[in-house]
Amino acid sequence: MPMALPGETREHHRTRNPSLARMGTAGLAVLSLLLGSCSGGDSVSRQPLCGPSGTLRVGLIDPREGLSASTQLPFADQEIEGLRTLLMEASQCEVQLEPLSSTDRARDKLEAHQWDAAFLPPGLTAFALRQAAGYSPLRVLGGRHTSRSSILVLASSRFQSLADLNGARVGLLPRGSLTGFYLPLYNMHGLSLGQVTFALDFPALQTMLNEGQVDAIAWDDSLPPPSVPVRSLASDTHKIPLGALVLSGSLADADYLPFLKNLDASSAQMPATIGYAATMMPNQRELQPLKAIVESVESWDMPLDGQPHRVFGKKVGE
Repeated sequence: MPMALPGETREHHRTRNPSLARMGTAGLAVLSLLLGSCSGGDSVSRQPLCGPSGTLRVGLIDPREGLSASTQLPFADQEIEGLRTLLMEASQCEVQLEPLSSTDRARDKLEAHQWDAAFLPPGLTAFALRQAAGYSPLRVLGGRHTSRSSILVLASSRFQSLADLNGARVGLLPRGSLTGFYLPLYNMHGLSLGQVTFALDFPALQTMLNEGQVDAIAWDDSLPPPSVPVRSLASDTHKIPLGALVLSGSLADADYLPFLKNLDASSAQMPATIGYAATMMPNQRELQPLKAIVESVESWDMPLDGQPHRVFGKKVGE
């Protein structure tokens, strides 16, 4: 069989692709760009938002501090799985969602940078925004309520002021709570407490006070008043912000806006308890003084459950 000449081969291809032949090199280049934009445009605008591990590690804490039994999560299994699916779709990355009931354990996770993002209550938000932790706030979480931290005693108590609590037994929430730990300790600075006892939530603190196990407790004034007559020895004047969705420093430097846009669009599908506020940024001005308070208390010696404790240390800014 005679071999085809080079000219015959080229003519054969021209016959099969007449339109491409007429376009020329420049036309093919334009066509290539158009096809690329159609097939790959989404991938350019939706780069996966993954952490250093190759997955997106997300912490989930009830944004309402100390309002329910901390041994139980306020999220149903299907809500947790639904949220994980939403996060996967928004980030285009495999998501490891870790719900925790303990603010103390969550604080350790944030300190060790084991989460790339987290849904946090106010106290842990302030902790996460410290320079050492390096997280950035993206969206407001939680319901609308006016929260204030106070110290309560029974109405019949002999204690009349904070100064009287030297040697007293005081009940607190675990480390990580703003109204139940950081602010009460900050306001009791300089006192030598006879004993510090921890409870997992405010209802448990109320029970301890009712039963005479402690002389005073930390309290959140946004809650209904206790069932027994009480008095407030002091109320903190700081406005308590809501919780926040935070993002690690490395991911905050990446293009996270498509991720955030997709979460905003899916906010109605999130668990209602989270209180995700689409398009609403946390108020940085409100958070600044609370960050300083958390920074101060974190630098002090920490109280141990059932032990005496002297509340002493340097206050940031002083």
